[in-house]
Amino acid sequence: MTDAPAGWDDAAVRSPRGHAMQSSAWARIRESQGWRAEFVRIEDPLPVALVLWRDVLPGRPIGYVPRGPVLADLDDLPQALRALATLADARNAIFLKVDPELDPSVLPAMREAGYRRGGDIQPVVATLQLGLARDEESLLGDMEKDTRWSVRQAPKRGVTTRAATDDGGLRAFYDLYAETGERAGFITRTWEYYRDTWRALIDADLATLRLAYVDGAAVAGAMVWRCGDRALYQTGATNEAGRKSYAAYLLLWECIIEAKRAGRAVFDLGGIPRHLERKDDPMYGPYLFKRGFGGDVRHWVGANDFVPSPVLYWGYGILEPLYASALRLRARLRR
Repeated sequence: MTDAPAGWDDAAVRSPRGHAMQSSAWARIRESQGWRAEFVRIEDPLPVALVLWRDVLPGRPIGYVPRGPVLADLDDLPQALRALATLADARNAIFLKVDPELDPSVLPAMREAGYRRGGDIQPVVATLQLGLARDEESLLGDMEKDTRWSVRQAPKRGVTTRAATDDGGLRAFYDLYAETGERAGFITRTWEYYRDTWRALIDADLATLRLAYVDGAAVAGAMVWRCGDRALYQTGATNEAGRKSYAAYLLLWECIIEAKRAGRAVFDLGGIPRHLERKDDPMYGPYLFKRGFGGDVRHWVGANDFVPSPVLYWGYGILEPLYASALRLRARLRR
C-alpha cells in the first residue's frame, strides 16, 4: 500500500473544500480493489489531488481524481488542472478524469486547461445544501410542515436510534441497503465490499453510521461522511417497517443536529435530480424526502477528462458501457 505524505488528510479532507474520497483511507480502499494511488501535492498545503490509476492496456493507464482536486481557493483551479494534465502525459495515460464538487461556472477554466466533459462516475451532479448557522429550533421550524410532523411522529411509533460502529451494525445497514437497492433498481455490491469500505472510513473518523430500530429490529440507516466543512449524507436505507414508522425522517434530523454540534458549516443532503421537473429521474423520490428539510440547490460541474490519447479514449468509451451493463446483469441475476 502507498503511504500518504505527512499531513495529507488535514489538507485533502479537513480543509474547507476537502472530501473523504481524497483521503488516505480512500486510497487504501481503492488499492485493495486493484487501483494504484498517487498522492500529488501541487503546492503545500493546497492544492492537492489523490490520483487513482489502473492499467487498461499494458503501460497505458486511466486515471481518476475522485471529487478532486482539493483547492484552497477557486483561483487555484487552473494551476491544479495544468499540473494534473502534465502528470497524465508523464504517465502515458489514456485519459485522466476529475470531478470536483465545484459550480459549473468553472467550466471555462476546465476547457482552457484542455479538459472535456466526460462520463460521470459519481452519479451526484446536483444536491441540496443546508446551512447550519441557525440554532436547532430554527432549523426544525424552517422544515416543511409535513417533514417536521414526520420527525416528531417517529418516536411515537416506537422508533429508537443509536450510533453503530460494530460489524453487526454494518451488516444490518448492508441488509437495509440491499433491500433498498432491490426496491429502487440500483446496483449493490457484495457485503464484503461494503463492510471493508465502511469500516475503513469509520475507523478513520471520516464516516458515522446511525441506525433506527423498531421492536429491536433495524428498520433504517443513515451514513454521513466528513468532507471539509460539510457533513455529507452519503447513504440512506430503509425497509417497509422503517417507511411506515417514519424512521428515516428522525435519522436524518439527528444526523443534521450531530453535524451542527460537531462544528460543520453545511449539511449536504446528497443527490437530487439535475432537472427538478423530471419526475421520472430515479433521484426524484429521494428529492421529495430531502427537500422537506430545507436547503439550497447546488449543481456540480461534473466529470471532465484530459485526453492524451484520443483514439484509445474513443475505444474505451465504447467498451466501458458494455462492462457496466454486464455488472448490472450480474446484479439482477444475483437478486
